[in-house]
Amino acid sequence: MIEVISSGYFTTIQDSGRKAYRHLGVPISGPMDLNSFYLANLLLPGLDSDSVFECTLIGPKLKLRCNSRFVITGAEFDSYLDNEPIENNKVYSFRAGQILNVGRVKAGLRCYLKFEGTFNIPKILNSKSFYYPITKTKSINDGEKYGFMSKTLDINSKIINLKISKNSFSKKTLFAKPGPDWDFLTGEIKKQIINEIYFIKSQNRIGYRLTSKLKNDFYNLRSKIVIPGIVQFTPGGEMIIATADCQVTGGYLQILLLTLDSLSNLVQKPEGSEVKFSLLDN
Repeated sequence: MIEVISSGYFTTIQDSGRKAYRHLGVPISGPMDLNSFYLANLLLPGLDSDSVFECTLIGPKLKLRCNSRFVITGAEFDSYLDNEPIENNKVYSFRAGQILNVGRVKAGLRCYLKFEGTFNIPKILNSKSFYYPITKTKSINDGEKYGFMSKTLDINSKIINLKISKNSFSKKTLFAKPGPDWDFLTGEIKKQIINEIYFIKSQNRIGYRLTSKLKNDFYNLRSKIVIPGIVQFTPGGEMIIATADCQVTGGYLQILLLTLDSLSNLVQKPEGSEVKFSLLDN
């Protein structure tokens, strides 16, 4: 069991998400950065849907009340187990009574803290992922206690030594394939979209909004399915990139679809970051 001393800025529990309820208007949810989520489950083996803490900007301070193991992936945070600094992508053992402090972010935006096993909380619509009001709360809170069902599995020693470049989240280029409405655009607009430099205006688990000087002469279309990674072009000329908690339908032009790697890269970027698109062949 672990006890939350301080919940951090915005810490949620996420597993692989709710994939079968979009027809009811329920978002997929799950991790923003799928690559880092699955890496955590690879480094500390279990089911690929084992639940983790997703920590944004400032992580939680936790009292560890059992003996087990953990790993942190994704963004680099100023983290300590008692007074010992913690490295990303390295499995640590801990004993009851120790304090794990996931501090402020140093590179990236979101990290994934996985304990051995999965959090012992009930599934709602076949998932433990936080999404209010499907779940009772948006994030974890001070004073809460969480148990987890532990597993004892062998860890591949080659995987333990895996290193991720600190520059992996600094890449500006987002690779994408044409979206369903790409061919509605003129050749000139397509060229402008690919050549434009964008800045992240705002972001949350629903989507990333990019500043743009482009002009969109199209009105909204009939609503259609929206999935994480879709780039929507609004009548005001802005770009909105759908992420984990995005709405299930929308009427904006859907011009691009980010690759999984580029989506994972994007969601590690804070407001003010610079990005551009690169179009892949079908």
